[in-house]
Amino acid sequence: MTNDIFTDLTKPGRRAVWATGVFAALQVAFSLVHVYQNGVITRFLDGSADIGALEQSDTIVGYTAIAFMATLLIAIIINGRFIYLASRNAAAIHFDPDAIKPGWAVGWYFVPFANLWMPFTAMKQTWARLIPSEGGTPLLLPLWWFSWIGMNFYDGFTSNQSTPNALPDYIAYNQSVIISGFLWLIPSAFFITIIRRLAQAEHNPAEVFA
Repeated sequence: MTNDIFTDLTKPGRRAVWATGVFAALQVAFSLVHVYQNGVITRFLDGSADIGALEQSDTIVGYTAIAFMATLLIAIIINGRFIYLASRNAAAIHFDPDAIKPGWAVGWYFVPFANLWMPFTAMKQTWARLIPSEGGTPLLLPLWWFSWIGMNFYDGFTSNQSTPNALPDYIAYNQSVIISGFLWLIPSAFFITIIRRLAQAEHNPAEVFA
């Protein structure tokens, strides 16, 4: 028996899909502005672009970075709420005293080292109780998690690289950012699929109050 509230995930799921989609779009946009900046640097080096064009490319990159950070914060809030509600629904349907609590289903994402596996464990537990017909962990979940972890490691590695002092080196430096933005489409697509599956899970209302 549990006092957890069962919540219709349709609207929170729709918001989470939109937030994740916008996050992925801003990742690609950030890649594209770095493609643009590399083009400007190349033209500047061969004398076909002036310092004004170079400064303009820096400004565009800066504004895009601000928009991306704002979008990231919003996505964290919206997606965190969806994960919390989905975990709470799972607890309402089938209470398990050993399962990760809804608050920690979100909180583990912010705990160093434990965030390498605990959020995935929480998602598996949520999925197993909301979609028991799957009979186990679908391939979708590890694909999402390993791609998510892989991208975080990749971004961590690139962000620790020292900023180049020479313009020609900036082109190679920007390439890692360009690659990252497009690769983020992979975990984003997996997560959108997970959101939709969890939000569309149907249950007999009697299960909730059993």
